[in-house]
Amino acid sequence: MEHLTPVRTYRKQIISAITMETEFQINTLLANKAAQLQLTEYHIFALFCAWKGIDSTKTDYEVIYPSRFELRDKQADLNFIKAARDIATLINSVTLQRELNKQFARVALSDDDLIEKVDKELNKIKAAVVPAATAAPAA
Repeated sequence: MEHLTPVRTYRKQIISAITMETEFQINTLLANKAAQLQLTEYHIFALFCAWKGIDSTKTDYEVIYPSRFELRDKQADLNFIKAARDIATLINSVTLQRELNKQFARVALSDDDLIEKVDKELNKIKAAVVPAATAAPAA
């Protein structure tokens, strides 16, 4: 349980880079454990098939374990990207605005096919240049 202490669904405070690195290492550790469990389950199934006299290569048996264990605070990420998009309008960079919109879609959407579709749409559309009236006044 000590190793799972930093794993939580909601963060109430800002965490340090060391905490984030530790959490990344824990996620990697969990992914490695899942891969080992998956391999072990395949071996157990092969032993069971050998015991029953079944050819395990001809069976339709698939073991699926998750490979990612990151816990992302989507609301904090969305707020950060929204603030960055607000600032990007002041910079008046079409490329920056497009890339921030892509990041926003990646956080907000969970379907990879839908994210890819949005990326293609954003690449096709020429982002409207922000009018000079809304840009920050020159000092």
